[in-house]
Amino acid sequence: MSQTKTNPSTTQTIPNKQILKTSTCKALSSDARITYELAYDDKKSLHIRIMSNSAGGFFSDEWVSLSDIREAFKSSAGDGRISASMLFILFKGKSVNTPGYILASLKSEGFIKPIDGLTRFYEAIDDKSFNALIKKLQKLSISTTNP
Repeated sequence: MSQTKTNPSTTQTIPNKQILKTSTCKALSSDARITYELAYDDKKSLHIRIMSNSAGGFFSDEWVSLSDIREAFKSSAGDGRISASMLFILFKGKSVNTPGYILASLKSEGFIKPIDGLTRFYEAIDDKSFNALIKKLQKLSISTTNP
């Protein structure tokens, strides 16, 4: 039986962050379970980080903004296909597992979707759908701060 892996915290902090959601999803290439958090900073920018995984692999638990992730997708994508390798630039010198775990989390939240017939490639949702998901998360923020 495997144990959940958590790394010692080595991350930067987000000033005035507000945790919106902690959730779990299935990893993309195994039956491992990934736990992640979504949070807003004081400028209402959305951030994500990996908290734990049920496999033995290492990962970085640093916060990364969704705007940086979207920029990495846009700057790397010539044909619209997204893969975990596009996120390596955001985690230089960190665990190679982290981009795949982040991708699994984004898939779970609906920010990316599989491309039919391609097992390791995804596509980003359109801007309108992306903004709708952000507004949905903002509602979580309101409901968690106002009982």
